[in-house]
Parts: sequence; structure tokens; C-alpha cells
Amino acid sequence: MTQPTPRLAAVTGRFQPFHRDHLELVEHAMTLADAVVIGITNPDERSRIADETSAHRHTDAANPFSYFDRQRIVRAALLSAGFAPDTFTIVPFPLDQPQVWGDYIPTHAVQIVRTFSPWEHRKVSLLKDGGYPVEVLAGDSATRIHATEVRRAITGGQPWEHWVPEGAAAVLRTIVRPAPADESQTKESTG
Repeated sequence: MTQPTPRLAAVTGRFQPFHRDHLELVEHAMTLADAVVIGITNPDERSRIADETSAHRHTDAANPFSYFDRQRIVRAALLSAGFAPDTFTIVPFPLDQPQVWGDYIPTHAVQIVRTFSPWEHRKVSLLKDGGYPVEVLAGDSATRIHATEVRRAITGGQPWEHWVPEGAAAVLRTIVRPAPADESQTKESTG
């Protein structure tokens, strides 16, 4: 008797950085499947391609963390959230190379995508065209976490930990250091 193939789901994104909305997507994916593949897009500088639906996705400022750092952040976030290590796999997922997608995430995996903007709708189309079944979740822009805001808070020395899972925050603290305060501002504020 052959064993049934485990159900597989996938969540893909740049994860610059991985935040609570991303974790929620993985949690949802786990309700649908036995295992989840987390595909990190823009895994290297060559894979950053400009797209008319998202002006910033390819810029250096929007991609400060390397693939290596992001997989560490995602792994720590999932482990701290209670996911068993054998229930998830983290892989690169170069969105600009659909011909290799099946090498990283099998095409029977259900791709979970939350849509907020034209970019996510385009991503849904790309994944469907690539042969993936896709489950679309409508995003609520009123409660959306913007990774851009998280990055700005981190580099600006503002509170940011509330936006990311604890495991992700622990790794991020080892990677980033806030920019030093401008001395002229410090002198003015202290009189």
C-alpha cells in the first residue's frame, strides 16, 4: 500500500523582514497542509527585477537583508511560534525565473497569497501561469504591516519589535544596529 502524498502549501515573499502578517500567512497555510514551503523571493541581487506594479521591490533600500539573513530570521520566527522543524522548509524562490520554480517549490503546492495592491494581484497571476494552485486571501489595508515601516523604524532607532515575531526580533537584533543619532540634534536637545 502506498502512502498518500502529504499536502503541501507555500508562502512566498521578500520577507524584508519577516513580520507578523507573514507569520499569519504561514499559520493559515499550516491549516491546509501537512507541511509548508517558505519561498524567499529576490534571493540575490540579480533576481531583483523592476516591476511596474511595485516601484520599490527591486531597490537596494527595499532589500537590505541577504537571503542568508532572511532564512535565519524566518526559521527563528517559526520555531519561536511553535512550528516543528520538520513541518517547514525554507528555499530561495526567484520570481524572475519561472522556468526553475518547480525545482524549489513543487507545482502541486497550494500558494497562499494575501492581496493588498496591484503587485500581489500580479503575483497571483504569475503563480497561476506557472501552474500553481493559488488561494487568495483579501488583505485589510487598515491593519496591514508594511515592511518599509519596519525597516525605517529599525534603522531610525524607533520601536519595531511589536511588528515581528519574537524569534525574528532576536535574530534582527544581532544583524542591525540603529543609525547613531546626529550629534547636532543631541546637543540641541540637551541644551
